[in-house]
Amino acid sequence: MQTVDGMKSRLFRTRRLASSGVDLIRPFATVSGRLRRGRVGTILMLALLLPANISYGQAPENLSWLARATQTRSSQPDWVTPLITASANLEEAAIYDISRKLQTNGSSLWTLGGPRGVQFVPFGKLQITYGATPYVFHVNSKSHDGFGDTSFAFKYRFASGSAENGNFAFSGLINTSIPTGSYQNGQQSGILSPVLLGEKGWGNFNIQTTFGAALPLAHTASVGRQYSWNTAFQYRIGRFLDPELESNMLAYQDGPNHGQKQLYLLPGLIVGRFPLARSAGLAFGVGMQVAATHDHAFNYNLIFSVRVPLQSHGGARLRFHE
Repeated sequence: MQTVDGMKSRLFRTRRLASSGVDLIRPFATVSGRLRRGRVGTILMLALLLPANISYGQAPENLSWLARATQTRSSQPDWVTPLITASANLEEAAIYDISRKLQTNGSSLWTLGGPRGVQFVPFGKLQITYGATPYVFHVNSKSHDGFGDTSFAFKYRFASGSAENGNFAFSGLINTSIPTGSYQNGQQSGILSPVLLGEKGWGNFNIQTTFGAALPLAHTASVGRQYSWNTAFQYRIGRFLDPELESNMLAYQDGPNHGQKQLYLLPGLIVGRFPLARSAGLAFGVGMQVAATHDHAFNYNLIFSVRVPLQSHGGARLRFHE
């Protein structure tokens, strides 16, 4: 029979062995955890880096970000974006707009920047736009100058065809503005703006149209809802001239302009897509928006637009998009 001391000795040795086993296993568990975290980090790193260099199932010439976007645009019409009417096309570009409005109180309002800004096509048929936050100058007015609201947008192209395949495009867009304006140069509330966009072309002539609504997320009674219907008629002359006539209609529900229907006509000209570099171009636009109805918030809105469209060298057959 074992004595009590012998049993205690064996139990002590067993505990020491168990403790030693845990001590032996712990480093391997730590290393294994680090390896797992390392694999996760590696996978995340590859996920971030590979899309810029790999395009699954595409030809070698379409491996870069710009090349993938160029390939996406090759299945849509090759038109310039109008001065105000949004395009159903997907674009990679930097756009900066400047406008000067004569207001009904006799003052003028200069706006530098706007909802168009940096546009890129990260993948597939999706375009993301980060608007150029506008800066507002008040001339002959006691209002303070300052920044307007920040905005961003998501556009998805539902269907399209190149000039050889129907020459059309149909898209949906959601624009969101955040009330970041200073000195009342923005809205009291964030605004969500769903928009439908359609386009059709016949040779050098095309029509681009949009219908949308600006829906405040709060203070609806004071801000009001705005419904817009914009249509642009364009005709291409040669390689670098695109004269246009736009119709911009606004209808208001609630807010200070409740019940009003305003119509503006905009003759304009877009010049360019002059090549700047291997993957960049340059275009300019100018136009004058004139009130065509008794009810109007402004008149003689002079618009100037600078655009730097981007595309891959492999897409040289396309005119640069704005």
